[in-house]
Amino acid sequence: MPETEHPIIEKNLQVQSDLQVLSEVRGFLRKVFAGIPDDPVDRMELAANEVTANIIKHAYRGQPGQPISIRATVQTDRICVSFIDHGNPFEPDEVPQPLFDGSQEGGFGIFIVSQVVDRFTYHPNENENRTKLCIFLP
Repeated sequence: MPETEHPIIEKNLQVQSDLQVLSEVRGFLRKVFAGIPDDPVDRMELAANEVTANIIKHAYRGQPGQPISIRATVQTDRICVSFIDHGNPFEPDEVPQPLFDGSQEGGFGIFIVSQVVDRFTYHPNENENRTKLCIFLP
């Protein structure tokens, strides 16, 4: 199915960079994806939570009050969540693989996201960073 297909549902949420918004983001996704089977929604909620937290902690370096735009869509064969931020970009290929020996407390976010979604894209440019997550529906 072409990526240009119009979504059945498309909702937008604007939040500020503060870890307190994570529950708001999860609730927003639950509402948009109501009626979709739990497994893909649970996986998307986990991935979107990780992306939002990474934007806040890393792109904005914990600076509160910075904008994050989130768009959730439902198409006939997939659910997607897109993020736009204006923080510091990063190079996903340069993020080291996490160690699973109990020696690190963090650094699992990108790994988790890449494992729970079917499509994970990240495009930084001069003005903004765009992240998109998609999970194909059964």
